[in-house]
Amino acid sequence: MDKILLRFIDICRLRAAPQDLPTSKVLMAITLFAYGVIALFLTVGEMGLGTAIQVGVADAALLAGLAYIMLWVRDVTERYVQMVTAMAGSCALLELLLWPLLMLQQYGADGGGMFFIVTAIILLWGWLIWEVAIIANIVKHGLDASIWMALIISFFYIFISYGAMRTLFFTPEVATAVVPVT
Repeated sequence: MDKILLRFIDICRLRAAPQDLPTSKVLMAITLFAYGVIALFLTVGEMGLGTAIQVGVADAALLAGLAYIMLWVRDVTERYVQMVTAMAGSCALLELLLWPLLMLQQYGADGGGMFFIVTAIILLWGWLIWEVAIIANIVKHGLDASIWMALIISFFYIFISYGAMRTLFFTPEVATAVVPVT
């Protein structure tokens, strides 16, 4: 198990590819479950347990579904298990790093000061760039695509994923403007 964890760390360090993982449906299920559970933990404080469970399940299902569509378009669906395993496992590890960044941002918003907010924002942008790079590396190897095409697909994947999660679960704050009557 340590070797597999090290392989996911190598994927996050852009030193390994999906084909370096074993083709195991059990490992794919474990990584999808871990990815969903971490998504649940990231959202439970904000939304409540029921909705957070839905977010975790939907996020993991969306990852699996979008990966299948990408592979289906290129007619290489035999790579599905390794690609989903690589995406879910490496993104789960990356989301573990997201947690302290979100806490730092919240600390700044709760009165910790602008320094913490700005620091959190800079680190969150770095985290997002790293996520794009990891997904692009996985897509590059999974689809036999150029790095530029993989980057475009990675941005598109993240746009769809975040957009779907926002649309399904994050309702916009309804602000009522009070207009003073003069």
